[in-house]
Amino acid sequence: MPSSKPLAEYARKRDFRQTPEPSGRKPRKDSTGLLRYCVQKHDASRLHYDFRLELDGTLKSWAVPKGPCLDPAVKRLAVQVEDHPLDYADFEGSIPQGHYGAGDVIVWDRGAWTPLDDPREGLEKGYLSFALDGEKLSGRWHLIRTNLRGKQPQWFLVKAKDGEARSLDRFDVLKERPDSVLSERTLLPRHGEAATPAARPARRGKSGGKTPMPEWIAPELASLVEQPPRGEWAYELKLDGYRLMSRIEDGHVRLLTRNGHDWTERLPHLEKALAGLGLQRSWLDGELVVLDEEGRPDFQALQNAFEEGRGENILYVLFDLPYHEGEDLRDVALEERRARLEALLEGRDEDPLRFSATLAEDPRDLLASACKLGLEGVIGKRLGSAYRSRRSNDWIKLKCQLRQEFVIVGYTEPKGSRRHIGALLLGLYSPDEERRLRYAGKVGSGFTAASLKKVRERLEPLAVRSSPLAKVPPARETGSVQWVRPQQLCEVSYAQMTRGGIIRQAVFHGLREDKPAREVTGERPAGPPPLRGARKAGAGASRAAT
Repeated sequence: MPSSKPLAEYARKRDFRQTPEPSGRKPRKDSTGLLRYCVQKHDASRLHYDFRLELDGTLKSWAVPKGPCLDPAVKRLAVQVEDHPLDYADFEGSIPQGHYGAGDVIVWDRGAWTPLDDPREGLEKGYLSFALDGEKLSGRWHLIRTNLRGKQPQWFLVKAKDGEARSLDRFDVLKERPDSVLSERTLLPRHGEAATPAARPARRGKSGGKTPMPEWIAPELASLVEQPPRGEWAYELKLDGYRLMSRIEDGHVRLLTRNGHDWTERLPHLEKALAGLGLQRSWLDGELVVLDEEGRPDFQALQNAFEEGRGENILYVLFDLPYHEGEDLRDVALEERRARLEALLEGRDEDPLRFSATLAEDPRDLLASACKLGLEGVIGKRLGSAYRSRRSNDWIKLKCQLRQEFVIVGYTEPKGSRRHIGALLLGLYSPDEERRLRYAGKVGSGFTAASLKKVRERLEPLAVRSSPLAKVPPARETGSVQWVRPQQLCEVSYAQMTRGGIIRQAVFHGLREDKPAREVTGERPAGPPPLRGARKAGAGASRAAT
């Protein structure tokens, strides 16, 4: 039995010889310097959500019967329960019948949290304010103890009014994003929720028939590779923009980022254009871009369009159709999904909706041409593949230059005539469960006067006294630094990354807002995916030389 007194009640309720739950005997080591947070979806006697915050070596825990809500007008009851061990934050599994909390558990959200006031004093006085940086929940929140009577302390979990708040009428995060952030599982259908189907090979010529419309379809993501793989692939240009999913139900359009944030109100011209397709029940997948004078996607121009209210300049380049008019196409072959999408968009050349065309040339020639034109690279998609809501070897990316997102961990003061910021210090999270934040170098070029001012304004409220990095780099390399909470991302290109993981000749391209910081683990090119059984190449497909 754990010797840690705060976990005595936790241990008393469980028989670790029979339950798969962590015992807490081996304290979890975490070198990130961040406080962990998680929400677990728990199908016990009643479906509920367990909200947990790391403090003083344990997870302070609350059972939230109706789950978190992004609407500040909605208060959700949160019943304080016993502290849990830190490694419980990674627990997914089934607690056996007859045992405390019997039922299935998934990790619905996870990330880091930052107290906005003294957390121990807040817990004692009954008012805890904090910021979340999770994969589904972010921004400022409050836990407020009530005067309600019960066996355990009763609190309210409330979203603060900030940029991450959403009206419940427009976006219910529990319904839109029901799956696990670890395994993409949903819970078994004991309380009416559909279970995640097992992966199946793609079919040709047949859809899944008329099926209920999914509340949320997470996008398929591409894996970075060094060279074109063997086999039969279709290639498209890699677009430098924001990924966007479109959900159309009863003709009503919603535009959702890959993280589930609703951007419909920010893009009324795209909402109107999609409504003009006449669809009733469909999901479309694509990328937001702004083109420069030479017709090339320009990420900085895309950011400027949002900030300056010039959304009409934004195009929506569509490349997949995972669900179409009541038919689930995720198990239908890639080329058949895209043929349906192309037919939908035919004759709309003056529209902000565009189709991402398949390029028929050899992928090596395509990549060389893309690089010569100053583009990001090309995307390859395996012919015959299904649509999978995860990073996949069926979608690959070949980049012209090394370019990716980084977490901003600090900044230096400017020198000479430069204003606002000297350089940004960058970090990347380790891809393992520890999620250690390591130093990845600095970027000081690529800024405009406006972007320097904007970045400084974004970072000043995030200032902290100590480094968020697992290992602080030597002062001779960084200079005098103002450290910040690791919540803001930026996109950076660079000439190389050393064996020690430090980038060289870095250029800043803009801030990013479309994903949580803890997702940013960095990309290193892998070898080509394994060759699969040969298929007859479809129109516009490319066969790489072997």
